[in-house]
Amino acid sequence: MTRAVVLVTGPDQLALWQPLLTGTERTSAAPVVLRRHDRRSLRGWAQRVEMFHKEDRLERLHELTGGWPLLVDQAHRLHTELDDPDEVLRRLAGLRTDLTRAREFADAAGVYADPLLAAGYRELDKEFADGSFDWENTVTAVALGGELEEDDAHRVIACLDALQVFDRDGVELRLEPLLRECVTLRT
Repeated sequence: MTRAVVLVTGPDQLALWQPLLTGTERTSAAPVVLRRHDRRSLRGWAQRVEMFHKEDRLERLHELTGGWPLLVDQAHRLHTELDDPDEVLRRLAGLRTDLTRAREFADAAGVYADPLLAAGYRELDKEFADGSFDWENTVTAVALGGELEEDDAHRVIACLDALQVFDRDGVELRLEPLLRECVTLRT
């Protein structure tokens, strides 16, 4: 007999899912992290909801939302309300300049759910800015900058990874640009 339970949690339940991500507790549970949209999945979403069909609009939508489901949902609601994809894109662009909206988004993304996560993110931003890095470099930067043990730095990075703060290109990581801009505005 197989049993399954699906539990969706957010950053406010960090204590619940952190041990699952880092393997610090022996359990048969396996976390599945929901991902941001990439260009391909965003195209599929746009076709399914019949919005943002033109290639340039779809590219702009990806640039303005970073694929974050919260922002893609906002674009969907605005499109339904306004029925004007160009106006939706103009409004989404305001996130990068609106201090209040940037703070709300950075908070919703979970970077500030825990002081160690926030400190780890700031350390990565300070060390790598908009450059690329690998997993081991992230651990080293967070451990040294935050004066943490390596295991604690691994936990911080695993949680930040689950929160989708990184863009990946093979083994190379980069701080996701939209979130990085909003975090910069937040501080």
